[in-house]
Amino acid sequence: MTDQASVFAYCEGVAPLRPRLEDWIKALLSDPERLHGLVEAHGAPLNIQCDTPFRRKITALNDCVAEYDLPFLPMFARKANKCLTYVNTAHEMGIGIDTASHVEVEQCLAQGMPGERIVCTAAVKDRALMVLCVTNGVTIILDNLDEVALLERVAQEIKTPVSVGLRMNGFSCEGQALYSRFGFPLREISSVAARLAQSTHIRLDGLHFHLNGYSAEDRIAAISQSLPVIAQVKPTDQRDFFLDIGGGIPMNYLDDPKQWVGWLGELDAALSGDRAPITQHNDPLGRKLGRDGTIDSYPVAQSLVQTDWMRTVLSARQDGKAIADQLRAAQVTLRCEPGRSLLDGCGITVARIAFCKTDSVGTPVVGVQMNRTQSRSGFAEFAIDPLMVPGPEPRGDAIEAYLAGTYCTESEWLTRRKMTFPQGARPGDLMVFPNTAGYLMHFLESRSHQFPLAKNVFVTPDPNALARVDAIDNT
Repeated sequence: MTDQASVFAYCEGVAPLRPRLEDWIKALLSDPERLHGLVEAHGAPLNIQCDTPFRRKITALNDCVAEYDLPFLPMFARKANKCLTYVNTAHEMGIGIDTASHVEVEQCLAQGMPGERIVCTAAVKDRALMVLCVTNGVTIILDNLDEVALLERVAQEIKTPVSVGLRMNGFSCEGQALYSRFGFPLREISSVAARLAQSTHIRLDGLHFHLNGYSAEDRIAAISQSLPVIAQVKPTDQRDFFLDIGGGIPMNYLDDPKQWVGWLGELDAALSGDRAPITQHNDPLGRKLGRDGTIDSYPVAQSLVQTDWMRTVLSARQDGKAIADQLRAAQVTLRCEPGRSLLDGCGITVARIAFCKTDSVGTPVVGVQMNRTQSRSGFAEFAIDPLMVPGPEPRGDAIEAYLAGTYCTESEWLTRRKMTFPQGARPGDLMVFPNTAGYLMHFLESRSHQFPLAKNVFVTPDPNALARVDAIDNT
């Protein structure tokens, strides 16, 4: 066994961003024999996951909203992670699923999730997807008039009642318009609702929005601006009408959030020439001097997160009344679509080091058997430190190096941040990217070069229990 402090000692950012780790991850990192055994058995890169934190986060979110005596249905954002284990756990715990494609809907139905607990928010919905949703009772979130027309035709042909919500845009916060390419302007919702009311088979069951970013203030403003629209379109006797506020519930990745401020300071110093670079070719990663916190990375050190964020939204007062009280008075069921925040602490991605070399200017490069799409979302950088679990080869001299991946391009870096390896890096060592279950391991994964996708195995907090391959790898 290796003690926990020594696990952090093998690799760290030159300007550290130490990850916050769940107990099951700490236990696995402290048992190198078990971790190497999982990689030997299932290949690398490998996504190792545990749904215990997922269960805990669902319970915490439900308990939080229950404090406000408000009807509530969280809808897990399936696009954040493809594993069927989370679908089954969501079903077991009585929450819903937010789906974004035909296959996601099919898979959820195949796992036994009832259609009334599935919502389809796909950005593009074709006829086949509409038919699938209508025939299985899945709620469809309509985004534009072309979708409305298509659904009208499908519903008329199938002659089956279909539940829909209308996606809204046109919100503002503190005088600033909140841009979105999705949805209908608020001023048009009443006319679209009136059109749907002419259909024999289409039933408007709610309204929906999804805002970019993670601002509680933006959500408070959007809910407040949605309430008058709800009053216009909701039948007075309809008690299960929903307002879905989408996702964007923030979380914190760092063990010490103050390290983020320190890291930004070191990056600014490097960009100003006051210290040696801490990124590949002194890459600013989207950072502009004088713009606090701006970097092309998920914000890893947020202070208002998860249930505290939700309480801030529901407790906010607009026109002298709390948001939660206004929703309750309007007889509205609150829905949201958390992905990353429910998956917080649920997964790591592990890959082998294949080589250590220098590039054409003498900078050390550590080659890792994975590509950057296997631990990346829509942002350019993975801004928490990976960890290293040593292999059998003897340790060496300390180096500062960059992590390169398997794609044959000069831009193939797993992170553009410089890492320090106090005891060197050797073939067979394992690089561990923590907290990747939410978007990072699946959202952009690619089979370019015909590399196989990483397998997904689930473990439990019990170190003696066998790992289980997720059913998604058998589909």
